[in-house]
Amino acid sequence: MKLKAFRIAIIVAAFFISGFLCLSMVSALGSNEATASVRWSKTSPQPGDTVTITLSFENKLQKQIQIARIGINGDWIPPDSGGNPQFVGPQYVSSPVTVAAGETFTSETYSIAIPSTIRAGIHTYYVAVDGYDSTGSGFSWDSPQFSITIGDASTVSSTPGPSSTNSEPNNNSSLETSTIIAIITVTGIVAVIAIALFMSRRNKQPAPVFANQPPNNQPWPSAPKEEKDDEYEAVAEEEEKSSESQQQNFDI
Repeated sequence: MKLKAFRIAIIVAAFFISGFLCLSMVSALGSNEATASVRWSKTSPQPGDTVTITLSFENKLQKQIQIARIGINGDWIPPDSGGNPQFVGPQYVSSPVTVAAGETFTSETYSIAIPSTIRAGIHTYYVAVDGYDSTGSGFSWDSPQFSITIGDASTVSSTPGPSSTNSEPNNNSSLETSTIIAIITVTGIVAVIAIALFMSRRNKQPAPVFANQPPNNQPWPSAPKEEKDDEYEAVAEEEEKSSESQQQNFDI
């Protein structure tokens, strides 16, 4: 039972570790490993406009990568029902696009709607890319924040905004996911070890022995047969002597 419990613990722990390794294979490109830019069809989009945009992504790695999704998320785009950011852009999941080392990928031009209820002023957005590196491992990359003025025919920027608070790629979602996976994995391993220790201690407890009962459930001891035979012989000799004595008295 002890070996069986530890075998089960090892199997379950290996399952958790394998799951963690598989789920944590999604990494993030560094800020100096890629760049992105956006070209807008209108230099002064207004609330309620439908504009077209084209995305460009430069691979600065020394190896090729593949793009499965590329899109933008603006502060005017609401999150999904789960509170996760939504991105508007083309997808190439069924046939990822290969981008060679040092090359730039440019997406097809597509339309995006500016809400009519959006407030006029400066708004921010960023480019997000999901894909695979040369080893087949998945990666996620978010560009620095860009800014655009909506509702005023002044300036439209397609370069990173001057704000220094978001000068690095926004990979918070990837970090949060990795943290959650790590917590779940560690919790599972600790639970498995605790169960294994409990089973081990339980198996070490001796079987209960009832009072006045021989160990190992052996039958109660009885007098040896030889002692019984000696008792029978002694009684027989006494009876024989008594009989001879009586016979002698009778003869006299």
